Amino acid sequence: MSKFCPSCGEELVDTAKFCKNCGMNLETREETKNTAGTQQTATPRYEVQKVENDHKIAVILGYICAILIPLFGLIFGIYLVTRNDSDGANMHGKFIIGLALLIWFISFLLIR
Repeated sequence: MSKFCPSCGEELVDTAKFCKNCGMNLETREETKNTAGTQQTATPRYEVQKVENDHKIAVILGYICAILIPLFGLIFGIYLVTRNDSDGANMHGKFIIGLALLIWFISFLLIR
C-alpha cells in the first residue's frame, strides 16, 4: 500500500522521513481522529513555507552593469527575462536589455 504526503499528496516511500516534494517532516506529524472516530487525518505540527525567488539583487546589478558594462548588463537582462514574472523580474530584464543596447550604441557612436 502506498503512502502519500498529507500536505501535498506526493507519493512517498515507506521509510520516508520527509516529503521529497514539499519537505514536510513526516515524523513530527500528529494523527487526529474525527469526532466520529472513523476517519483519521494527518495534521502537520509545523507548516512548510515555500520561499519565492527574489531577484532584487540581480535587477540592481543588471541596471548598474547595463550602464557601466553593457555586455554584462545584457547577460543580467537575459537572466531576468527567463525568470517567472512573480516579482516583475521579466519586465526589468527587458528594460535592462534595452538600456544595455542603447548604451552600447551610444558608445559606438562616440568612438567614431
